[in-house]
Amino acid sequence: MICPLPRLRPVLWPALLLATLALPASGQTPVRMATAVERNYFAAAEPLLRKAYGALGLEVEFLPWPLPRTDVELRAGRLDAVAMRADAFFEQRPYLRKVDVPLLQLQVYAFARPPCPRSISREELARGRVSLQRGMVAAEALVPEGQRVPANTISDAMLNLAGGAADYAVTLSSAALTEVPVITRHGAVCVVPTPLAKATLYHGVHEAHTAWIPALEQALRGMRERGEIQQAWADHERQATQDAVLQAQPGRSLLLTPAATPGSAPARPQQ
Repeated sequence: MICPLPRLRPVLWPALLLATLALPASGQTPVRMATAVERNYFAAAEPLLRKAYGALGLEVEFLPWPLPRTDVELRAGRLDAVAMRADAFFEQRPYLRKVDVPLLQLQVYAFARPPCPRSISREELARGRVSLQRGMVAAEALVPEGQRVPANTISDAMLNLAGGAADYAVTLSSAALTEVPVITRHGAVCVVPTPLAKATLYHGVHEAHTAWIPALEQALRGMRERGEIQQAWADHERQATQDAVLQAQPGRSLLLTPAATPGSAPARPQQ
């Protein structure tokens, strides 16, 4: 007796076929994917991407690297994917392909030493010394090269600001996360609450794995339509903003920690 083959919905066949053509042989290393040193903005993306690649039968190894190292590894073909990047990042790197499903929308914020103004113009920002993470193209677009104080991490940018090496620090964040006080060994910094620009972030794969894109887009689009992506970020922000502070650590991620004891949280810097 010949058993019939299991039936799949026809809409899945094209994406599954293309993805199968690019699947690694059994026993090979997992997909090597760069996230970022900054954990507070990337941690929520990792379970989402792990699930999307799981739909292709692929495992993922996340690599929290500084952006310049990510560039070197991408150009050399030793990196398979990047977790989330803005459109300008893809435009500058023809060897990287965008998976066209938005994962997150952030905004570019400026930080300063207290007291912070309610807003700052791009022209005023561009006249100061501005510390930012190397390779963060959405922030670099706002700052002339001669005014940049480069840093390897967002923590280092905040330390440059607090220590007086820069007049401002610029980074990507959400409105909710900017409410979390940032503490440095040189004292507190504060956020300019009016954002300077918006940036939508997308997943990207090396051009060698272009065949993965249709199946990844299908998986991520389904997760977005079901609200899974939006819920993951909402949960992350709710947990991150509950009686917590961000501590700047040299060369590392901003460390999210709870307030030491009830009532002992640092005073929010004057805006």
